[in-house]
Amino acid sequence: MDSETLPTTPKPFVFVLMPFKDDFKDIYEVGIKETAKEVGAYAERVDEQVFSEGILERIFNQINKADVIVADMTGRNPNVFYEVGYAHALGKIVLLLTQNGDDIPFDLRNKQHIIYGDTGGKIQILRSELKPKLNWAINESKRERKEDYSKLILVSISSGQQPNQFTEIPEDCLSKPIPIIRYKPYKYTFQLYNNSSQEIQKITHIYLFIDKSDSRFCMIGNRVVKLVYDPNKDDKFPVKYQLPITIPPIPANAVETFDVLLNKPTEEVVINCKLRIHISNNYYDFSFQI
Repeated sequence: MDSETLPTTPKPFVFVLMPFKDDFKDIYEVGIKETAKEVGAYAERVDEQVFSEGILERIFNQINKADVIVADMTGRNPNVFYEVGYAHALGKIVLLLTQNGDDIPFDLRNKQHIIYGDTGGKIQILRSELKPKLNWAINESKRERKEDYSKLILVSISSGQQPNQFTEIPEDCLSKPIPIIRYKPYKYTFQLYNNSSQEIQKITHIYLFIDKSDSRFCMIGNRVVKLVYDPNKDDKFPVKYQLPITIPPIPANAVETFDVLLNKPTEEVVINCKLRIHISNNYYDFSFQI
């Protein structure tokens, strides 16, 4: 594990589409749910959840939030077919299952699918074939989501010296020049802008990494921020702050901001910093200097 990576990433979410019949109980609980647990994910069907909206609205909502969709096409259930079509329209990764290959329409047979049969060993067949496909699908979903959010979210920063002048901080994977922010005074405002027509999911964790050990004073409002780092590790960013902030889902073209107070170092030096933002199952790094 990267020495900078902190164990805060939530488990991948596998949403399951299948008929709600007793015949499918073991298929779901043992074949799908237990296999998802083995690969570090969690699987749910809508009938396990508590919600106030209509069931179809809830299903659409969960398809949208899921990292991977698993759909059992056995019996050509019209609801499952409709929901699979919606998932494909969103560009979701969908793993199709069936006991009978004829239940998968011709134009979907080129998609990832498993025929696990209807014999006594069907659950074991399902588990053995589903596990590697789930691993692949989860990793692919992480890669796609990371690429998507790199394009959707824009992070900028301003100092108290010029509070209305923001400088964009490019995401590290974009390989753009690292911006330099002037030091005076020590209040910094971060602006998160949703540069898209899609809602960005809730930002669950925000970290600020600093490479100078004498820059230990960090505040949000009147609260001193907790340091989270291993003092025995000599990595690039020995000072790591976990900011006590969560950002709710950001609607399209909307902006969220937060302020951070940092003390000046004891000498005039350039400080390398990194803002790490956790969204869904990935984190995104934004490097800058002050």
